[in-house]
Amino acid sequence: MSYEPKKIPVVLLSGFLGAGKTTALNRWIQAGIEPNSLIIVNDFGQLNIDAELIDYEDEQIIRLQNGCVCCTLGGSMAEKMAEIGRLSPAPSQVYMELSGIADSAKIVDMIRVSQRFVLRDNWCFVDASLAAQHSVDELVNTVWERQIQSATQLVINRCLPQQPLAVPLADLVEKTRAPVHYEMMPTMESATSIRPAPAIADASSGWHSLSVESEYGIQERVLVELLQSYADTLYRAKGRVCLDAAASKGYVVQYTRGQCHCSPTFQVQKTQLVFIGRSLEKLQRLQQKLQALCKKNQD
Repeated sequence: MSYEPKKIPVVLLSGFLGAGKTTALNRWIQAGIEPNSLIIVNDFGQLNIDAELIDYEDEQIIRLQNGCVCCTLGGSMAEKMAEIGRLSPAPSQVYMELSGIADSAKIVDMIRVSQRFVLRDNWCFVDASLAAQHSVDELVNTVWERQIQSATQLVINRCLPQQPLAVPLADLVEKTRAPVHYEMMPTMESATSIRPAPAIADASSGWHSLSVESEYGIQERVLVELLQSYADTLYRAKGRVCLDAAASKGYVVQYTRGQCHCSPTFQVQKTQLVFIGRSLEKLQRLQQKLQALCKKNQD
């Protein structure tokens, strides 16, 4: 009689860029997840910033760069899952944080047909404050809707439960019929006023991600103002900025569609920033300006 190994439960964390996936995963870890759990972080870009922001045993985190593999089910994702399936002892559970532009419906299908894994839940995180923009943005709306439709659990961030959801999001939630949880995560704020990002109707340019690494940093006010000046093309920026390498002093920056939040930290040795947007030419200009600012502080 052949031995059939017990299937490994998988919990997905999906949702669009900046919706709160990493924050939720850290909260679950602090509350206590199953011993011997494995965490997969699939970020979009050369730097896996989300993995660096997760407070978990480093050897139990698997980093997958270029999160577009989740959109196409490329080899690296399938190969990594096959490797995990052969581990002995097997992990008690796998938590997989998907890239914000991943088509989570395809990942759900992959797990559901697997002989080694079983889907425990697909937690989809939604930023209600950006729902109206996402619904009319042709670069965003299809993947955003598919993320919500494939959810088994929905977490609505930045929305009071007593307030009705905006029509585009309310319709999607009703069709999904997944249990809805409300989080009181505040709208991100910065030292400068928040400027709404314009709606974008042309999806022809696609997604692009660039990064900056430096031993030197950028003052918070200067960085926020620079990011805000690219609100027409910049969807997401995140990372750590070093202000004093000797003291490991700096700040964490989280920017999402015109909203920016910076928080001080003492766990940073160098500046690492990733930014995601729709115009490669404009993102390259932003990258050059960031590099010039770091070099100026070096000099």
